[in-house]
Amino acid sequence: MHKVELRGGPDGVRLERAAKKHLGALREGFNSGAAAASTRWHLPRPFSTGVFDPSAVRRFVLIRNDRVIGTCRLCEPLFSGVELAIAIFDPSERGRGAGTFAVEKLCEIAFRELKTHRVELGVYTDNYAAVRVYEKCGFKREAVFRRFIHHDGKWRDLEWMSILRREWRAPRASANGGRR
Repeated sequence: MHKVELRGGPDGVRLERAAKKHLGALREGFNSGAAAASTRWHLPRPFSTGVFDPSAVRRFVLIRNDRVIGTCRLCEPLFSGVELAIAIFDPSERGRGAGTFAVEKLCEIAFRELKTHRVELGVYTDNYAAVRVYEKCGFKREAVFRRFIHHDGKWRDLEWMSILRREWRAPRASANGGRR
């Protein structure tokens, strides 16, 4: 089995498997509200000690300079394959490549380690920066769920996107002759 390298992101960003030691930073990050406008996670997050989310197949924290800046996971899907979710807590970290790095690494884990055929995700239709990241990583738009989530006192539309194994291009695929 191929083990995915979780380091090497822009400016030292890395992924780490989420653990109890990250619980306080995750709680603080979610409960700050900074990610609320861009994530489907229900906030604030009540965390207990132990498992954060029993449906998570893989849960990670995004770290820059030994500080948790966000979280991401692969979990049971709404439709098929695995579902990807990500939240960047610190608004100053957005647009610096951490999200793209995390999405690429989660796709690599999904396709290489979990051997799934599909990664899917939901994104608010007005979260243009996230949609650009997902499209850059190879995700395709599939559907818009109108008035799907009630958030901040209003109904919001959700765009569903996915990438299939055959569409995915592994990082550095051209460096090894295009093999995956």
